Amino acid sequence: MRLWSAPLAHHNQTPLLALPKELLLKIISNVALYDAYPSSLIQLSITCRHLYYLIHKDPWRQATLWPRAFSARFDTSAIYRRQLYRQLDWQSALERRCRALETCRQVAATAATQQPRDLVEQLSKIDWEIIWDMITEHDELNIPQLLNHQVHLLAGAAFQLGSLRDREAYPVVLPILSLLVNYDFSISRFFTSDISPHIVSHELSQFAYDFEADALITKHMSPRLFHSQITLHEDDDPFMNDSKSTMDTTVFYPSQDPLTAAFHLFFTTIFACHPAPYEAIPKCSPIPLFPIHSAMFDVEFLRRYERQLFHASLRESRDKWHDKHYKTPAPSSGNQALENIYSDTGFASSTHFVSEAYLIEGEWMGYYSFLDVDEDDDGNDIATAASDWFDGPMRLTLRIVPLDDEDDEEEEQVQTSSSSSSMVSRPTGFPSCHLRTCPLTRFEGIGADNLGGFHVTGLIDDSEDGQVTWEKTYIDSGETWEYAGRFLLPMGLCGRWGDEQYGGPWWMWKVQPSIQPANGLEKSSSSSS
Repeated sequence: MRLWSAPLAHHNQTPLLALPKELLLKIISNVALYDAYPSSLIQLSITCRHLYYLIHKDPWRQATLWPRAFSARFDTSAIYRRQLYRQLDWQSALERRCRALETCRQVAATAATQQPRDLVEQLSKIDWEIIWDMITEHDELNIPQLLNHQVHLLAGAAFQLGSLRDREAYPVVLPILSLLVNYDFSISRFFTSDISPHIVSHELSQFAYDFEADALITKHMSPRLFHSQITLHEDDDPFMNDSKSTMDTTVFYPSQDPLTAAFHLFFTTIFACHPAPYEAIPKCSPIPLFPIHSAMFDVEFLRRYERQLFHASLRESRDKWHDKHYKTPAPSSGNQALENIYSDTGFASSTHFVSEAYLIEGEWMGYYSFLDVDEDDDGNDIATAASDWFDGPMRLTLRIVPLDDEDDEEEEQVQTSSSSSSMVSRPTGFPSCHLRTCPLTRFEGIGADNLGGFHVTGLIDDSEDGQVTWEKTYIDSGETWEYAGRFLLPMGLCGRWGDEQYGGPWWMWKVQPSIQPANGLEKSSSSSS
């Protein structure tokens, strides 16, 4: 039955007008769920003026029609939990996601026939911000759609071709690939080396071992200034001292650290492509793959939103300065002000810090890598075989302890009585459950690896987006190594140990009964042997 076959000019002749409004709304809602969206609704709306009004003008559409059409295709739990639904234009949000997926489909369909520079141009048209939203709001529906539209392959291509555009896509595609590799382990092929004996490509390995290579990524990202004391005096020029670079918010990138994502991809590539990891790595244990749920990214969302509010405040200060000194509106003065929808909780203030530090407590397991360097006959440094990169797995038990060793016994008992104590004292509402008034969290613990047992003491700094630093001191030798990194949920913690002279990446994941080694991972890791 073709409900939309009659043209608009004959709206008085269509039998649809004779139906009760409730039935019309039911018909429209069902059409909104058709696979042919949005053309199905567009064609229905031209059947008659009354249907056009119901679909495009009636207040019912935002309260019922578009939320229903959206939730039929995409996950919404995060949208409601984060209270974004209150100001969300469901129709615009749905249309933007459909456009983003269609763009991915079109680019993927022609990618094989494109020249590298032409493909880079096509990849730049992808709405990566919406792709990231879909990933971090995923519970059941989003990621299957992304995989069906080849997003993981397009992100891999954007990485491989990134040097053609000064690696400006890395802050976006590295976090995306680090998450999607949990759903398609073959993504690791984008990071392999063609030069024996290396397994990981030089492009990725440089971020693992070369501290100076960080700037290749971080130069495309704004400095972390959210909790700095920045005061613009009445006569200060906010355009001075290269402040323009901190105010450019036109380029999107997640708050999930791209360097940390690169370290995770380094390890997954090793396990996916090493010809014999279980022979080369002492006491080797398979790495897990992690299912993604939106609640894991609530902190990432809050830090990203905090960054947006920070830049909005700087832009407002700049515009006020421009208006006062030039007597003309600033170029950005027409932008709509960004409202802090969580202002009553203390979010994005100088007294509250977004935190996931409580997750540090528990049992951890992971690997660290190093690159042994020898000299060849000519005195040049050469890397040894790939099997020498890894030591055996390390296992740690960590707990949160008071910042001050002289705290009274009662406070110490509250903070250290159990691994769940810090969670019990946390608020339950969003976003208060992720906010703290103290930015520092101290932890300590014990562990062991292939070299023996060790003690751990560390600190998490939420004024630096949750930077984790810790020292690992071996009990027998007294040798100490410094580690630094960040949370990379749901995969755990990643970072670097050592220094520019000697060190490398590390990755630890929390040992939980619900997180098992991936089925078939052992086969995929050794199938090429």
